[in-house]
Amino acid sequence: MSVRALTRADAEAFHALHIEGVSTFPTAFLRSLDEVRNTPLLDTERMLGSGKMLGAFSGETLIGLAGLAQNDFAMARHRALLGPFYVSQNFHGQGVAQALMDAVFERAHDLGILQIELFVWSENLRAQRFYLRNGFEQTGVIPRSVIVDGVPCDDFFMVRALDR
Repeated sequence: MSVRALTRADAEAFHALHIEGVSTFPTAFLRSLDEVRNTPLLDTERMLGSGKMLGAFSGETLIGLAGLAQNDFAMARHRALLGPFYVSQNFHGQGVAQALMDAVFERAHDLGILQIELFVWSENLRAQRFYLRNGFEQTGVIPRSVIVDGVPCDDFFMVRALDR
């Protein structure tokens, strides 16, 4: 397995994995399945050209993704938002998520980021345990963060300080 920054050339593979993720875990993404399916490939290429997305590969196959978006404002450039973060179910329990998280931490360090923030569905206990193991702390709740099929879902807001 390898982890690297995704590029425009990875757009089709990213799009397919993103669809898989939203189909499997609709509460883990802000965009609906229809929104993801209908995203033009050119838009995906542009987004991947920003360098904000990492990918985990098994051979040539994209099996995981992790976004890290640094805040653009000068007084908040020390912060970044993690997401989306997804590993194909066929590769759960094989260290892919940890490899992606380690790469996220390395990228954050290189960018001078001091704090990583994320949102996780309040009922996604597996993801919460993973984030807690990686030093994130729950600092808040976002009620009705998303509404999926008419059902409101709360998110936990989690933060990891990288300089402590």
